[in-house]
Amino acid sequence: MALIAALFAHQLHATPWVKTDDPYLQQSIQQLANAGLITTPVNTWPVMWQPILQDLANIDVNQLSAAQQQAFYRIQSAASFSQQAQIKSLALQGSTDPIGQQGFGVQHQQEGLLSIGAELKGGNWAAGVFQQVRSDSYDANAFSENKQHWDNSYAAYTAGNWVLIAALQSQWWGPAIHSSFNFNNQQRPARSVQLTRLNPNTPLLESMQWLGPVSFNIQFGSYAGTAPLRHANYYASRLGLKPLSQLELGFSARKIEPRFDELPLNQNYSNLLPQNDISTIGADMRYNLTAVSALYAEVSHQQADKSATGWLVGSHYHLGNDSVLIRFFAEYQQLPEHYNQWLFIEPGAEAALIDNEWVMGLQLTTPSGKAGYLKLSQSNYQLNDNNLAQLKRAVALHLGYQQPLWNSLLKLDYQLQKTDNLSDNTDFNHAIGARWEWRW
Repeated sequence: MALIAALFAHQLHATPWVKTDDPYLQQSIQQLANAGLITTPVNTWPVMWQPILQDLANIDVNQLSAAQQQAFYRIQSAASFSQQAQIKSLALQGSTDPIGQQGFGVQHQQEGLLSIGAELKGGNWAAGVFQQVRSDSYDANAFSENKQHWDNSYAAYTAGNWVLIAALQSQWWGPAIHSSFNFNNQQRPARSVQLTRLNPNTPLLESMQWLGPVSFNIQFGSYAGTAPLRHANYYASRLGLKPLSQLELGFSARKIEPRFDELPLNQNYSNLLPQNDISTIGADMRYNLTAVSALYAEVSHQQADKSATGWLVGSHYHLGNDSVLIRFFAEYQQLPEHYNQWLFIEPGAEAALIDNEWVMGLQLTTPSGKAGYLKLSQSNYQLNDNNLAQLKRAVALHLGYQQPLWNSLLKLDYQLQKTDNLSDNTDFNHAIGARWEWRW
């Protein structure tokens, strides 16, 4: 890749990507994709900025509805900021307990966090360095308290329509809003080396134009996840297609190879850690029923010492005007007994394996930057020897609010959870988290 980059240096263009830490930006991107105005695949995150900017340039703003205009300007504003040659950031985060929430956006995986970072961009490269200092993280163990890490740091080099990336980068594969089978924000970012297409809108070959925009990513990495240590290497690839403006397809493959010398077998979560190599193949789709509504589904087949297949279905609906955007969504996920769930570990429920889970909720955002969400979920757990806590179900209410504060942003999250066990005892627990971030 270094040789290829040197040979084609005169035509390189560095473009950073849309990260997975802003669910409201993702909401706006998905809204325009739902209407066919963004043509690039948007079910594989991070999404590159270049095709998004290309699609925005082709939109006649005067032909948009009031809600679509608000989404357009939200994306345009974020894109303009991200194209700066230098971006610095400072964040403080705290919570009464680590909050095991799911979905797009920043997670509370420790009780306290300080993050300092900077990003630099040149003509054909981009790099970011982020240092986090943590306290009382829920992946602390006897081997390490995991008090600091370099999550979200990256280096990227662009050659033609390909980007070579080395990163500790959050990813999200699939159309769902609440959960993902391969990568999600509930786990720590994986350490990876990746090769990805910069602009899916550019045809691979003239004879393959019928495939529509094509995104492709292949990578090798090491999982941190929510597990106690980086204890598994992995190989993964994903192909995204958009043969119709209403239809997006995704195909993924992944192999996980546990590093047995680093498996803490007597620590929290150790009952969920993989003991054998795991191969997973998956397929997903999202079909836009109308300009404001869509149905989506995903299936994931896993082969280890035993095979298992999980699946999910969901839908979303966009509503709004020039003063507010709202996205309603509902999802249902089914996981069989032998599906390895180490990437879905939740604080406070580390011994419980999910049997099925449903969630419904809404996200709301305004032009001023004020935003919020409301979710209600129910998780039913598998009743077997692995469920050491013998939990039957958990019902949780998730609330969040975002408020611009001068040149910074304040985010609040709250979770109230009711759990039932086999003894018919009911427990209530709650946690609140706050995050302040300043980017300049």
